[in-house]
Amino acid sequence: MSSSSDASTPSTASAASAAAAAPTPLKIAVTDENPVLGRTFTKAAGKFKTRSPGKSVLVLGGTGEVGREVVKHLMASGAFDKVTVFARRPIEYTGANADKLVQKPIDFENEEQLKTEFAGHTHAFSCLGTTRSKSGKDGFYKVDHDYALNAARACKEAGIEHYSIVSSAGANKASRFLYTRTKGEVDSEVLGMGFPRASVFRPAMLECHREESRAVEKLATLMLPLFKLAMPMSVAIPTSTVAWTM
Repeated sequence: MSSSSDASTPSTASAASAAAAAPTPLKIAVTDENPVLGRTFTKAAGKFKTRSPGKSVLVLGGTGEVGREVVKHLMASGAFDKVTVFARRPIEYTGANADKLVQKPIDFENEEQLKTEFAGHTHAFSCLGTTRSKSGKDGFYKVDHDYALNAARACKEAGIEHYSIVSSAGANKASRFLYTRTKGEVDSEVLGMGFPRASVFRPAMLECHREESRAVEKLATLMLPLFKLAMPMSVAIPTSTVAWTM
């Protein structure tokens, strides 16, 4: 009895540890009470579907603040036959076109895997990003520069027709500041890769309800109403608006 009990304990502990380590699924829902598309977007999506049938899209960073909104808009629109989200965190999606959603884990350091997984898609949305406060200087650069460019190169080799990437206001490869310099470097390289079509979006501070609030952003959020009276869209922009624009 004793040896049997001892033998099962490590297994139980391992299972509990694995459960604790598993990321919490991100819930995304599109319902009649939670519409995300207006008439203009719906009309444009319908025209795209008619003009370009059989298209498929991949999303990188689909569980981030902008990425989740991009996924929500893509799923609600029904414009693509397949929407593949590459992320470590799973998504629990409820709403229209749920059968079109495909989820896959990805290693952004393995460029051969990236090319293989991206093959067969026609469009790509890159919403990759972290922060220096969360990942440190080296970690930030690895994600926002190295991973972003690894993914972009793989998309180019996979034959992506239209590559869209979220950057930042003030992005400039000659900037003295790490964040804007990194964004500028990536923008410059992506635009020079020779995609049939490439789009770079440079929003102001993202306005949203963050799961991970940062001290500076908390303070900025409190000040937003005052700044937005003078400059409505140049100070901050809702992540849903960024996704709608993309």
